Amino acid sequence: MTIHGTRWFRAAGLTAGLAGLLGGLAYVEHAPDAAVAASAVTAPADGPQHTQDAAIEAATKTGKPVEILAFRGERREVFANPDGTTTENLYVQPEHVAKGGSWVPVDTTLVERSDGSVAPKAVPFGAALSGGGAEAPFIEVERAGRTMGLTWPGKLPKPTLSGDRATYGEVLPGVDLVVNVTSTGFSHVLVVKNAEAATNPELAELDLGVRTGGLTVRERGEGLAAVDTATGGALFEAADPIVWDSGPAPRANARSAAPPPVDAASAAPDNAKRAELGVRLSKDTLTLTPDRAMLTAKDTRWPVYIDPVWVDTTNSGWAGVQKAFPNQPNWKFSGNAGVGLCPPADSDCAGGNDVKRILYALPTPYGGKSIISAQFHVGMTYLWGPVTRSVSLHLANAGIGSGTTWNNQPAMGALQEQKSPTNTVGCGSRNVEFNATNAVQQAAAKNWSTTTFLLKATSETDGTAWKRFCGNALLRVNYNSTPNRPAQNSLLTTPGGACVSGANAPYTDTIPTLRATLTDPDHKPGKHTENMTGEFQVSWTPAGGSTVTRLITTGVKASGSQFSITAPSDIPENVVVTWQVRARDDRTISQWSGEGGQSKCQFVLDRTRPVGPDIDSPEYLASDAGDTTAACVESEDWIGSVGQYGTFTFDSPSADVVSYRYGFNTNPSANNVLTPAAPGGPVSVDWMPTGDGQNFVTVQAFDKANNATVTSVCTFWVPNRPSVAEWALDEAAGSATAADARGALPATAGAGVTFDVPGPACQDTPTGCTDNAVALNGTAAGHLTTGAGAVPIDTSRPYTVSAWARLADHGTGARRDQTVLSHDGSGQYAYSIGYEAELDAWVARLPHTDVISLDSHSAWTPTRATPNEWTHLALVVDPRLGKMTFYVNGVVQGYVSVDASWYAQGPIQIGRRYHHAGYRDFFKGEVADVALFDRIVMPGQITALAELAPRRVGYWTLNSVAGNTSPYYSDDDTTPGQDLTLAGGPVLYAPDLDADPTLRSALVGAGHLVFDGVDDHAYTAGPVAATDGSFTVSLRVQAASTQCGTGRAAISQAGTRSSGFVIRCGATGRWEAVLPHDDANGSAQTVIDSGVAVSTDNSGQHLALVYNAFLNTASLYVDGALSATATVPYASDWAAGGGLQVGRAMTDGAYGQYFAGVVDDVRVYTGVATTPMVQLLANRQEQTQL
Repeated sequence: MTIHGTRWFRAAGLTAGLAGLLGGLAYVEHAPDAAVAASAVTAPADGPQHTQDAAIEAATKTGKPVEILAFRGERREVFANPDGTTTENLYVQPEHVAKGGSWVPVDTTLVERSDGSVAPKAVPFGAALSGGGAEAPFIEVERAGRTMGLTWPGKLPKPTLSGDRATYGEVLPGVDLVVNVTSTGFSHVLVVKNAEAATNPELAELDLGVRTGGLTVRERGEGLAAVDTATGGALFEAADPIVWDSGPAPRANARSAAPPPVDAASAAPDNAKRAELGVRLSKDTLTLTPDRAMLTAKDTRWPVYIDPVWVDTTNSGWAGVQKAFPNQPNWKFSGNAGVGLCPPADSDCAGGNDVKRILYALPTPYGGKSIISAQFHVGMTYLWGPVTRSVSLHLANAGIGSGTTWNNQPAMGALQEQKSPTNTVGCGSRNVEFNATNAVQQAAAKNWSTTTFLLKATSETDGTAWKRFCGNALLRVNYNSTPNRPAQNSLLTTPGGACVSGANAPYTDTIPTLRATLTDPDHKPGKHTENMTGEFQVSWTPAGGSTVTRLITTGVKASGSQFSITAPSDIPENVVVTWQVRARDDRTISQWSGEGGQSKCQFVLDRTRPVGPDIDSPEYLASDAGDTTAACVESEDWIGSVGQYGTFTFDSPSADVVSYRYGFNTNPSANNVLTPAAPGGPVSVDWMPTGDGQNFVTVQAFDKANNATVTSVCTFWVPNRPSVAEWALDEAAGSATAADARGALPATAGAGVTFDVPGPACQDTPTGCTDNAVALNGTAAGHLTTGAGAVPIDTSRPYTVSAWARLADHGTGARRDQTVLSHDGSGQYAYSIGYEAELDAWVARLPHTDVISLDSHSAWTPTRATPNEWTHLALVVDPRLGKMTFYVNGVVQGYVSVDASWYAQGPIQIGRRYHHAGYRDFFKGEVADVALFDRIVMPGQITALAELAPRRVGYWTLNSVAGNTSPYYSDDDTTPGQDLTLAGGPVLYAPDLDADPTLRSALVGAGHLVFDGVDDHAYTAGPVAATDGSFTVSLRVQAASTQCGTGRAAISQAGTRSSGFVIRCGATGRWEAVLPHDDANGSAQTVIDSGVAVSTDNSGQHLALVYNAFLNTASLYVDGALSATATVPYASDWAAGGGLQVGRAMTDGAYGQYFAGVVDDVRVYTGVATTPMVQLLANRQEQTQL
């Protein structure tokens, strides 16, 4: 198990490789990291990629933008660019529909189904139209498992289909029923063809039947709404319905051809006569009362149209507003609408002073991003004449909705751009582009979730500026992550020390060097290098003078480098100098290091101060070895290792120095004092880095009068050095040797060794798992040994050894000792880790000397060793501190003082140990991933070594229900797991797309569950997530409403009084994770607000919660993007012992927060999922191998 530059987790068994994982997809990518898959399949270099990292790498290699499929949605596309930036396309109308695990273009074409009914080919919501007859609704729609259908009071003829339109002819004499389906909704229009048809008494009041499931149709404001019964949130809405006539035909004039005629069955022409349509609702009837005056007026132009238009509710939309009809909304109009003053010579508007505008609302989820550019694109279908007149795009100062009219439209904000377009297109294209950078930059700075734009004629008093635009707006945004604000603990004044200010500001005897480590989140090592510069601001105020400020820019380096400047040479002495730094990439700049709650750095130049000591270390400051001055000869070479001791020597040129104070990665401390053997002499200290990256050492010398020198500073860069020997033990069956990953020490297998058996990651899913190990048969032949040769570690110095082991049994008959790993000395083993029968525990032993029969130091587990369970064992020996530490599964079992250590020069033994000139204690079971380190491995790294790649412990595809259970999914259908028990009545939706591809897909795979928000839920009998350890929870949901009350839980796991975790739609209307601190009533809790709005989009939203028990952090992902991370002050023993709860959560011992909407693809893992793994899960395909 290697650490620096390779894998952190034992990962091979997580999947059978991405070839199987993503089989059947349009693109199959390489594994983003070893924690995701064991084998790699390369995606087309210029094709979309499933994760952000893979897309960045592909874009860098190909020099072209590459789409990130994890982020695609109905109205969204995201691309990684070769320069490290990101481009996002946000559409106001749906562009894509998820069908059977793939994205297909929206297609509203109506086709006949095999059962005779009619449906659109591909729209985001469920829709079915009558094929004729008297039983079925003429239109039935579905969102989030809620349905609404409308019926005709009589028998319908077979419809005539044309594109997105179904026409039911002569439903009354001279009256057709026309149903249109769009990407966002539908309309049902009664076309009264002539005055004679209008006299039919059945038109006086039309009673349409209303059938709903989980919805209630209500009058709301000036229109209608189909709202979720449990939450009250609307899924479909209809603006105030109207009756209109055909209006005069548009005509040409001397300067312009006639505009294309408006389809009057889809929307009222601008010049049409209009009247209100009376609406009355009863329990199951929608009564429409057409305006009699319209139907009987002599100037009515036939046909007349009677039309409620229903559209879905989303956080994007568009609206036409018209001065001639100041209180009439035109929300999500179909096709195109006019902009500008009605041309005076034409009759295509409602009067010569009529003015029209269009407003568009689009999501702008760019808080914290640096907006490089933004363009607003829209299609123009008509302009009045050849004379060029401009149209203007403005920011609107408020949002819009289904009730937006001329009278209540938002105020006009800042102008974005004026354009004078001359070409026209249909609404399938976008030919006019406006610069919207200013608006989107404001949105990012102010964290607007949605931004509204206003499109108007620049002059609304000039009829020649009249144009028609579509509702098909697209916002294309190119953005860059802002460089990280420099961390205060990365700032150094050399000489002087770490960044401090005020009374603690250091003195320096020379013009210092100012240093900072700068980073950018767009930097992806090995995939994309983000180059940066640093800008240092240095200021001071001379006595009696004015403040002087200098801005100094560094050269270009890669993110993660140390940037430095020499302070200005004209700094006066004995004046406080203040400095700060910020990072700049080639497009944007970070906050100053002194902002956001951090302090600026200060120092004082005093050339009379005694010079600081020289600092030397052969292990960590090799470049300074020949220098004897206080200044360090700096190097950015990586040297030494975390966990490796180095000796640091401090020496002052002053003969009267009597003590030294020092600090590592901090300023000198009175707690760290060294006294030379004689005044002015050197001192030394051994020190071991505990973290990689930049480290630094500081030291001051003091004379007998306690006068301090200047603080000397040296920086150095420390890697995590990998193991010096490592045997994965994953060779093919029949192998005779096990390879050393470092290439130096192959291990020869005895006859009792079997290769190619399931490894640790296959603990619960051995079938099809590709993680391998060796099996030892417990006899003298069941071992592996390196034999004579090079010795990988010096056991008289600090070292670490580790292995995975699975104890088959306690021995035949009486229990016996069994050794997993040992190292031969000449008389006995130098160390061993394994099982000991007397303690019935895992034990680590360290003999005092290389002499037989003397005692040994030992540490063991306080609980019994569990047979047939993979266990990670690690022993850390630190002779300098006289301590050995034994870890089991990443947890310390004991610290033991050791009084001596000795150098064992014999071979490594796997499965036995040396004793009395022979071998004994042969291991029976499986062993994997044996590693030896010639250094101390830090506790966090031990935890990482013990972490398997996230191991799936619960998976419910929700594709089927048998009785009241939805089965646990296993790859081989034999691995045991807990089924989900359904209660309250959740409904399975499982469309047969092979039989009818027009059906709406399940969120993922073949089915999903619909929850009513009242009492529907599903649960397991016992716990699934081990909430006192690291875990990951993943699922896809579609909320039925953005109105979440005090919270609606998509998933949780119960304790006895509280939930171990909750992922829910919060009261703010955003997704959040809740982690109670203990299992008690009124428990304090950490709430992680994603900042991402709950959406009712039909593709749903992917949610993942990742808890890292070692770091005590919880991360919430929405649609594959890390949205928020928080530190969680869990009680150490808080493990939620109740069942997994889908659709509800426990608070104060009672269940509530019932979820309203759809849930699918529920997964639970032990371990910490990486971002690439979460992004794979966020793709729409059912990935059963993950």
